[in-house]
Amino acid sequence: MKIVSWNINGFRSLMSRSFLDAFNALDADVYCLQETKLQSGQGGVDIPGFHQYWSYADRPGYSGTAVLTLREPQGAYTGVGHELFDAEGRVITLDFGSFYLVNCYAPNAAPDLSRLAERTEWDAALLAFLQALDADKPVVLCGDLNAAYNDADLAGKQQGMHVPGFTQEERSGLTAILNAGFIDAFRHFHPDGKAGDFAYRKGIRAMGMDYFLVSKRFAEQLADCRVHNRVKGSDHWPLELVIRE
Repeated sequence: MKIVSWNINGFRSLMSRSFLDAFNALDADVYCLQETKLQSGQGGVDIPGFHQYWSYADRPGYSGTAVLTLREPQGAYTGVGHELFDAEGRVITLDFGSFYLVNCYAPNAAPDLSRLAERTEWDAALLAFLQALDADKPVVLCGDLNAAYNDADLAGKQQGMHVPGFTQEERSGLTAILNAGFIDAFRHFHPDGKAGDFAYRKGIRAMGMDYFLVSKRFAEQLADCRVHNRVKGSDHWPLELVIRE
């Protein structure tokens, strides 16, 4: 199974440019999209054979996630059980029988770090949600987690500790997931690589904030993880995970 995770930075704008070309070129079984910026009834995409799951933010033109999948899941759920964050359409979970797939668009701490406390609350809610799922079966978490825990994921890292996405609090939030029994799939295959996107943060050009974090006991099922850094259409690059079945 090939899964692609991609922050598309607005579904309607991407559709007007290059989504279908990118969709065909990536040739995945499952597409996990973040920052769709759609609300119910604002349109989608008709792709034969694909089941579609959407989660919308109450606020117009904000946040939102979607999953397009060839394989119909046994179940599909939205949210993490937190009223504030669930109103922002940030999480879709699919039950594929042998594992859960969680598509996530995490909130950012804001340029002035005014939402850092809220982000810390999110990290705790997400961790509790993942641990509950992981107690049942392995979990594949993907998406734009809006933070980087590894120095290699930040260009200009001498500035990094004071910018959103790389504060100690945000790094600790991601590290807590890893310490709870998850692995970073990209670094599992490319320990010295860089999964940077083009998310601009106060003059820092690239910060890798897109991840596949996978239950450690599921590692033997992983075949590859890589960045599609030539795919256009967003300020993020698609990240791909291949699972053996």
